[in-house]
Amino acid sequence: MHSRSSEPPLVCASVLHEPTWTEPNDAVTEVLRDLRLVQSFYCHSELSAPWGLSMPAEDHAIFHFVADGEAWLERPGAEPIRLGLGDFLLVAPGVAHAVSSGPGVPCRSVHELPYETVGGRAMLLRHGGGGGRTVLACGGVRFEDPAAHPLVGLMPQVLHIRGTEEGEAFLMRHMLAAMGSEALNPRPGGATVMLRLADILVIHAIRWWIDAGADDRSGWLGALRDPQIGRALVQIHRQPEHDWTVAGLAASVHMSRSVFSDRFTALVGAPPLLYLTRWRMHLAARWLREDRTSLSDVASRLGYESEPSFSRAFKRHIGVPPGAVRRGRATH
Repeated sequence: MHSRSSEPPLVCASVLHEPTWTEPNDAVTEVLRDLRLVQSFYCHSELSAPWGLSMPAEDHAIFHFVADGEAWLERPGAEPIRLGLGDFLLVAPGVAHAVSSGPGVPCRSVHELPYETVGGRAMLLRHGGGGGRTVLACGGVRFEDPAAHPLVGLMPQVLHIRGTEEGEAFLMRHMLAAMGSEALNPRPGGATVMLRLADILVIHAIRWWIDAGADDRSGWLGALRDPQIGRALVQIHRQPEHDWTVAGLAASVHMSRSVFSDRFTALVGAPPLLYLTRWRMHLAARWLREDRTSLSDVASRLGYESEPSFSRAFKRHIGVPPGAVRRGRATH
């Protein structure tokens, strides 16, 4: 995963702007479509003050939604943040944190507390000292192949969407209410419903951040917003099999070759054809791992003239032969 040292550690807003994802050729839509989440879990937590839950750094993102009462978020080296009713948090992978009934309240590791399994990877947790009530809807999701998708490495440590009756938070509240209902009233297929909702919630939060909360107009996020470079990224994501050249990409967005190449490289952080190759290899690894697609079919789908030429490119960029990924011996 890319370093977050240059990114702000927290993004927070109480006013949501009109999303741009409804535009047919919007680059943000295309990027979010390619961001896959795997191995979700959900926990409905009924808590009474004083209470404190410690979350160690994990390899998955964690979300928290305050369904009732209030809570506080604490992270090493950061000021405590009050979470009100309806607030939603998405904590990036690798970020240790704690949620509690108040700053400084002793916290216990969530891994030490007893919980009830209510279906699949869904849990019910009850904890606390018997005082004021808080209900948290929490969960975790793993990003598929995070090192291959630029967006994951750019995420701030915490996305904080304050409770509101408008925009994304309104939609998320209803989805989380559905998750809570499923958790407390398990039915056949209920765990699957909750896990799908968790995926949608995280994508909603990331979409909000890109559209309304992310203020970096340079780098890869800046490339998405750039009318011409953003369209070039869409072309690459939609047609990775096309025999793209720098000149062809430049012409497709009505730019000169040299200006396009310079701007693309400056914003994206890689030359156009290198970015194309990396994206092809990301798709290849997904198809080999998930679909068990043959090497010849993968080579053909990505526009390579032969299986050997594809295999050489794959090993050069991924570090192992494609057959190793197909047999499940690599995690790239």
